[in-house]
Amino acid sequence: MALEFCSWTYLNGRIVPTELACLPADNHAVNFGTAAFEAFRVYSTPNGSKILGLDLHLNRLRLSMLSLGLSPIEPEEVTKALWQTINQNNLQQGYVRLLVYPNGNCLALDPSPFPSAALVMAWRSDSSGFLPPLTLGISHIRRPSAGSTLSRAKISGFYAVEAAADRNAKQQGFDGNLMLNPDGTVCEMTGANIFIVKDSILYTPILPQSIDGVTRRLVIEFANTLSIPVKEVPLPLGDLMVADEVFVTGTYHQIRPVAAVGGQVLSSQFSGPITQLLQERFQKMLDNPEDEIASRWLTGSVLEKSTPKPVAQQAYQIRSAELTDIPGIIAGISSLLAEIRGISEFQLPAAAADVCQRLIEGKYPGAIFVANPQGDNHSILGLITLSVQETIHVASSYVLIQELWVHPDHRSQNIGDNLIQAVESYSRQQGISRIEVCLPTHEFPSFSNTYHFYQKSNFHDFGPRMRKMLE
Repeated sequence: MALEFCSWTYLNGRIVPTELACLPADNHAVNFGTAAFEAFRVYSTPNGSKILGLDLHLNRLRLSMLSLGLSPIEPEEVTKALWQTINQNNLQQGYVRLLVYPNGNCLALDPSPFPSAALVMAWRSDSSGFLPPLTLGISHIRRPSAGSTLSRAKISGFYAVEAAADRNAKQQGFDGNLMLNPDGTVCEMTGANIFIVKDSILYTPILPQSIDGVTRRLVIEFANTLSIPVKEVPLPLGDLMVADEVFVTGTYHQIRPVAAVGGQVLSSQFSGPITQLLQERFQKMLDNPEDEIASRWLTGSVLEKSTPKPVAQQAYQIRSAELTDIPGIIAGISSLLAEIRGISEFQLPAAAADVCQRLIEGKYPGAIFVANPQGDNHSILGLITLSVQETIHVASSYVLIQELWVHPDHRSQNIGDNLIQAVESYSRQQGISRIEVCLPTHEFPSFSNTYHFYQKSNFHDFGPRMRKMLE
């Protein structure tokens, strides 16, 4: 299954470009591994994209956070963050990883004084089909004993153990490693649960000697509906070598057969009859919206989809600003700055009107363009302000867009695009081929919307700004 990293990431209440989703160097989780995490699978179904086992994932996340002492975070907030990330990336099917981390520094070990924050990343997958059989080594690294309160938690720092075991497996030519408990019984594969089939009976390690996997639970439910007996038992390593079938389960692996363990080829190198039966039941759940198990295990978006108020398309014109427009320009820029900061209102300095006047009168290099309804020069639907900068490092002049605002009720009429075109025409008239824009920082709520607009207008990242070169 090929995975493609998506362009947008959720970080502490905001959707930001993935390359800008960064945590501070002194963040507690970065330094001590104190993030609780979950991985989710998004499937394309006849009823739209669905998350598998959402409630079970969220409950396990809560237990992981409790074991670390992280401040609680509401499940509704986590769910909203997941779907915002999925929807922003237009993700039909793929893999989503959530980290809940203490949003504080590393001056002390205890993470509990800090509020919890969420980070959600997404990968697009090319297929939801089942993966081919894999081979497992046998790791010399052991899981903590079952008595540990952390043994069932998914904590970022603890997965250094899994990472070391997986690296060891890859060095020996295996796809993954089999993890054993301190007593030598089978625990799991690195990052996945394990099952064996013997005499048509399904066996899997007992909890909490193995992590309480979401897909593990689903497979047990499948087996019950198919009248396949399931036994949760301490599983000796030797039982794998003589099993009729061996497979692993997990969010990434789904239901995946094992062809060899520790270099010994198993009797069933491909999907055996029980494994195939469970895979078919899994696929039926995805294909049939009326399936009883699908209704309990697949969750669609519950985000409220706001229906924009119908606004009649209004004819408008783009023109150079006049002195009589100054009050409307000041009001528009105030509204823009309040929206960027996520506050109700913003008061511009009194001298702002004087700057407007100098730009309009041509006393300062630059311009202001406004959009107003045809036949109504008093109402301003949108505006853009620009200044002309002359710098040594460019060895010429460039146009710097200062403010761009469109009234919320008219943002479906391409006013912003036409204001950008007015700036391009102005730049060409002045013999200037370079246009730049200062973005709000990614700390502001509307950063992603602003960034996406300029990206669609063919502006490209240029340090703390975006830039467009005219032909």
